[in-house]
Amino acid sequence: MSGRGVLFAVDDDTLARLGDASSDAEVRAIVSELEERWDPATTCELDKAWDAIHRALTDGRLSFGNGTPPLSWAVLGGRRLHDGDELIVTVKAPDQVQRIARALAGWDRAKLRAAYYRIPKQDYGDLDEEDLEYVWAYFTKMLELWKDAAREERGVVFSVEP
Repeated sequence: MSGRGVLFAVDDDTLARLGDASSDAEVRAIVSELEERWDPATTCELDKAWDAIHRALTDGRLSFGNGTPPLSWAVLGGRRLHDGDELIVTVKAPDQVQRIARALAGWDRAKLRAAYYRIPKQDYGDLDEEDLEYVWAYFTKMLELWKDAAREERGVVFSVEP
């Protein structure tokens, strides 16, 4: 998948609206609102690095439900609200956010590097230091979002247009 992924730390009202959404169109409209508001304090753009980040935090594959929680929830994991050709949306509840933040707290560049180089080349493509630096740059931003969202007891939404 080549789309640009984004994480949004959201309040309880937004979580409720997403949970009550009865169609993909409603979910898309709520995500569009989040994108329009684009608050740097509660938004973390992952660009295309989300793919490698998900793989590194799971079992190396790009799929839903792979790996072990809570790390597997950090990107593609959580509750799927929209999974289509034009948009993927997953949501993590505040209690999941707490667990994800704790699990990621011990991650540093060396730990990410080791996990990155475990990704199967045949599935991802070339694994190299240049790509790892790109992934690390977004990973560090993501760590901050998880830490802040946990402290503020927010949920987190991941969206990507494949």
